[in-house]
Amino acid sequence: MRVFVFILWLILGLIYWWIWDSGVDSCCKGDSTKTTEMIPVKKKTEPTKVITKSTLPLAFSWSEELTIKGDGFQAYKDSILNALKSGEILEITGLYRENEKNTTKFPNLGIARANEVRKLFSEIPDDRIRLFAKMIGEKDGERTNNFISARFKNAINNANIKEIDDIALIYFPFNSTNKLHSAKVEKYLDDVAVRVKSSGEKVYLTGHTDSIGSDESNIVLGKRRAIVIRDYLVSKGVSTGKIIVNSKGESAPIATNASSDGRAKNRRVELKIK
Repeated sequence: MRVFVFILWLILGLIYWWIWDSGVDSCCKGDSTKTTEMIPVKKKTEPTKVITKSTLPLAFSWSEELTIKGDGFQAYKDSILNALKSGEILEITGLYRENEKNTTKFPNLGIARANEVRKLFSEIPDDRIRLFAKMIGEKDGERTNNFISARFKNAINNANIKEIDDIALIYFPFNSTNKLHSAKVEKYLDDVAVRVKSSGEKVYLTGHTDSIGSDESNIVLGKRRAIVIRDYLVSKGVSTGKIIVNSKGESAPIATNASSDGRAKNRRVELKIK
């Protein structure tokens, strides 16, 4: 009887020990078969600085296309409108930086900004405004402060000269090479001569023609037109070493050669200063 009781107590003791050891393993030692859920640590992000006021008359903030008008905006706008002469076109160039984020529908933030600036000049008709974009280098402090990001230029636009961005198109009558045929062109070239003599910049002249005639003759014709302009600038004191002459003949039209109006636009010399 004593042996039976002893065996019974021994079995109960073993069962108790097994239960207690399993509990310790699961609650204290850990279960290696379980997957520990990792709680992700949120990265700190730099707060976005929203700028709504500016000491500048017209400004922008980093990666934003919307304009910020300062207290001096109206006077700034009036000066631009008053300087725009009859027959001139207002060119608005939106500036942007390589690392700015573009979330607009436009191909870059520069043209998006130019479009927003254009809205501020609603009194100017569409045919007297052109929009451009240009990428520039980033300056210190621009990510947290407002900055200038639009440029304005009054461009000549008449039957003889058309300025587009940094290029002037000087038109020539059909088969003409001997003279400029226009007091407006001469006045424009007078201003070019004054500028380059002062700045030391170079003038690049590229002659173009319509498609009438052979390729070879049009290369010669285009160059002769460029030389006419070169000779005029030289007569105004510009060094020949500061003028580079080239011709593309009929190979680079900017309009159709199927109409007289298109051919007139292709008969040109492109003038660029840099």
